[in-house]
Amino acid sequence: MTTGDAPVLSRDGEIRPGYWDPTASGRHLISRPISIDGLLTDRARIELTPRIVKRGAAFLDDSYNAVDVVARQLASVFTLEQLVLATVALRVHMRIGRERMQHKKALQERWTALAHRLMKLRSEERHLSLREERIAEERASLAAAESPRPGGEELLAIEEAEVAHARQAWKDENRQAWEGWSRLEEEEAALLANAPQLEQAEDLRQPYILLLVAARRAEPRSVAAAMQTLVDALQKPLSRTDQMLLEIAFRRCIRAASPDGEREVERWEAALILAAEKEFAAEFPWSVPYLASA
Repeated sequence: MTTGDAPVLSRDGEIRPGYWDPTASGRHLISRPISIDGLLTDRARIELTPRIVKRGAAFLDDSYNAVDVVARQLASVFTLEQLVLATVALRVHMRIGRERMQHKKALQERWTALAHRLMKLRSEERHLSLREERIAEERASLAAAESPRPGGEELLAIEEAEVAHARQAWKDENRQAWEGWSRLEEEEAALLANAPQLEQAEDLRQPYILLLVAARRAEPRSVAAAMQTLVDALQKPLSRTDQMLLEIAFRRCIRAASPDGEREVERWEAALILAAEKEFAAEFPWSVPYLASA
């Protein structure tokens, strides 16, 4: 994702104008071009308007208008088949993101529990050290005494055995705790390595230009693969809320394309989505657990 208004250079050094053209809404963020096969045009620019707008001194949620603006643009660029498969691909990615966020939350809870456990172990270790120091002092005092008190040696031996047992139990638990620490580090590293870019805390506050261009390929990709490319590219620049609004826009376009006289639009839409899910799953088997029909 890049900001600014400078031209883009292609690999051969040729200036490619238009990627940072000014818009009527002013400054904006622009994604890298996303190459999609089968668009209705060779090149399309879709502008996502801000979800949060300032009216006077107040900031308001203008989500309805934001969805309406992008829906009109999507309808002019995508076919019905593309819209349906894009909806399926977007839902799959959002469900993957939600699953990973839940995994991350569970991981954080385990980190917290482990931190409390280690704090408790440190406290127990200090207590054991104090007991060991006291026993050592009593042992030295007993050895230096001219007339040891009756039973003192036996009582000290019993306490030494108790402390030695407690020290061994502490060592075992401390070792297990640090082994758990290592496992959590490995899980966290794996989660971060494979996680989609869904970490943004802020939702769309500026206009965002999405530039789509038709791919120059010897063999065109399937519609499912093209929509997967589109949605995958949107994971970084758009927040979770923005993606939900985009899904609403896709679905609004789908319903607007319903046949004239169709009285059960929801059932008609559901049938399209179900067929698209089967098509998407056939090409991307990894998506099966994240499909509504699964």
